[in-house]
Amino acid sequence: MKKAILSCLMLVAGLTASAQEQKGTTEYVFEPHWYVQVQPLGAQYTLGERGFGDLLSYNVQAAIGRQFTQLWGARLALNAWQSKGGSKYDGQGMPWANKEYGWKWNYVAPTVDATLNLSNLIAGFNPNRVFNLTAFAGIGLNIAWKNDEAATANQQIKNDLALTGVEPLAYLWDGTKLRLMGQFGLIGDFKINDKWSVNLELSANTLNDKYNSKKAKNW
Repeated sequence: MKKAILSCLMLVAGLTASAQEQKGTTEYVFEPHWYVQVQPLGAQYTLGERGFGDLLSYNVQAAIGRQFTQLWGARLALNAWQSKGGSKYDGQGMPWANKEYGWKWNYVAPTVDATLNLSNLIAGFNPNRVFNLTAFAGIGLNIAWKNDEAATANQQIKNDLALTGVEPLAYLWDGTKLRLMGQFGLIGDFKINDKWSVNLELSANTLNDKYNSKKAKNW
């Protein structure tokens, strides 16, 4: 009788333990944290009349951010290097037929962005997730300088078109210019381990029409 009771107790204990294991779930606890991003190679395209490749230029970016909650965070980013502009004139049998002009200048653009983790928003928080998609939007300043090539192109266009008293580049600027800018975009982040990840960022930026020295009547 004692052996039978003991066996029954052991069986009940075993079933109870098994049931607890099946019902148990892993609950992840979010901890606010800082992070650093270094993007050593990027490509920037500024809208214009020339071909896509002719207006494509390299840029770099670094950022420091804080993830406050599972969804929301903020970062301070610094993007810099070079932008390109250009004009194209099509003439029928004229000296300037199918002639293109291009120029480039330097810039640095600090921005403050709000970030939203879309993966956590849709699927819940999971620190072991391999891929995270984050949206961001922010404002900042674009500080541009070294626009000498635009001045040279402006004079060359005037000479080729025999223009007098007219500036082909109506918004030609020199010196250093500060302009307000806005941006929004997406970051795809691929986790390598608990400390490192690789990311790809795609952003759209809006600037005053004067940025590339040309008058296009739009931002």
